[in-house]
Amino acid sequence: MNRVAIDIGHANGTGARGNGFEEHEQCKKLAAELKKALEAFKLCPIHADIIDFPERSNGGDIAATVQAVNAGNYAACISLHMDASDSPKAKGAHVCYYSERGKELAKEIALRLCPQLPGRANKTVKRTDLYVLKNTRPVAVLVECGFITHPGDAEWVDKNPDRVALSIALGIASFFDYEN
Repeated sequence: MNRVAIDIGHANGTGARGNGFEEHEQCKKLAAELKKALEAFKLCPIHADIIDFPERSNGGDIAATVQAVNAGNYAACISLHMDASDSPKAKGAHVCYYSERGKELAKEIALRLCPQLPGRANKTVKRTDLYVLKNTRPVAVLVECGFITHPGDAEWVDKNPDRVALSIALGIASFFDYEN
């Protein structure tokens, strides 16, 4: 059975805000739905753990997350986030990766998530500056589930966390099937 760590991006109150929403709270909902979706698969069994250190500083949260993921026997780490921008036109989901395996996982997730939250020209983006991607031993991706600062994205994610989670879960299951 594959094991997945689901990281709730940012400690409580340290992430982006917009349209009456806070990133940690929205990602907490998404993480619960993602865990449920992953563990419902029968043909590709996946066990998921939610990793969250809500009372730490943002840096403390990231360091503790990487330590917990590396100490666990995980096949993958999914870090959930919502983007922010000063531009009212910025919208859409994308998936960040660091490694070549991360690129494959990012493609599988983006294929399913980005049509629900369109707007980004690049659906996957290599990031060499993100600590959680560079320092986890299992394959890791950072999923930006739209812009919390865009009214359409923020409302859609808030009303459809199950659909967002299912699209991410289907991408993860496809990646594991692809690897086996």
